[in-house]
Formats: sequence, structure tokens, C-alpha cells
Amino acid sequence: MEKNTKKFKIKRATPKPAEHKVAKLELLVTVVNRAKGEFYADLIQSFDVNMQLFCLGKGTARAEVLRYLGLADTQKAVIFSVIRKDKVENALSVLGEKFNTIKNGKGIAFTVPMSSIIGVAIYGFLSDNRDTVREDNNG
Repeated sequence: MEKNTKKFKIKRATPKPAEHKVAKLELLVTVVNRAKGEFYADLIQSFDVNMQLFCLGKGTARAEVLRYLGLADTQKAVIFSVIRKDKVENALSVLGEKFNTIKNGKGIAFTVPMSSIIGVAIYGFLSDNRDTVREDNNG
């Protein structure tokens, strides 16, 4: 008895590369007077920043240098924020404006590029990309 055999070619669909725009992330470091720390943390959060670390610091300049520069308060707040690179220029511009216009609101801000993030969900959270963060439907 002879079997009727046909050969089928199976074509597998190749997955298309993700069309999500990958946003690069940077660490924004902002140092301000401690009394203004919460104000600046709230301001930075308005740039779609999902994670901030607020630390207390103390300036180390000598008393004569502080008097010469007109700085009396050495109590500082150091704010570490993860921000998308496309938001950095605008955030630094607004921070610079606030440093110059708010009474006792002087400070410094700079960014450090982040070269890698482990995990899609973590990256999605840090970049404020809700499409990459999956919700847990089990609870």
C-alpha cells in the first residue's frame, strides 16, 4: 500500500523589528539650597521624570569664600533624576531660568549619559514609555 505524500514548505514569518522609538536616558543631577529642594524636584518631575532620588548635602567651601560669593547657606539638596535625552535641553533651560529668577534659588544642574539599562519593563518605566511596561493582570 502506497501512501499519498505531499511535501509542504513551511514559511515562517520573520518578526518585524519593534517600531518603538528608543529614547536614550540621562541622569540629571541638580544641586540647590535645601529649602528649595522640593520645589525643584516638582519642577523636574514635570518633564516626564518617573524616578528621582533626593539626597541631603552640605557645601564644603571655606567661610571666607562663602562670604566673598555672598553664599550663607551650606545646606544643599542633591536631586538625581532619570530623564529622557530629548527632554534634557528644555529641562536645563527651565532650571537655568529658575536659578536666575527665584530668590535663594541658585543651583547647578548637569547630565550624565546612561549607557545601558537592564530589562524592558525598567527601561519603559524610566523613559515614561507606557507601551513597554506590561501590567500584571493577576492581582
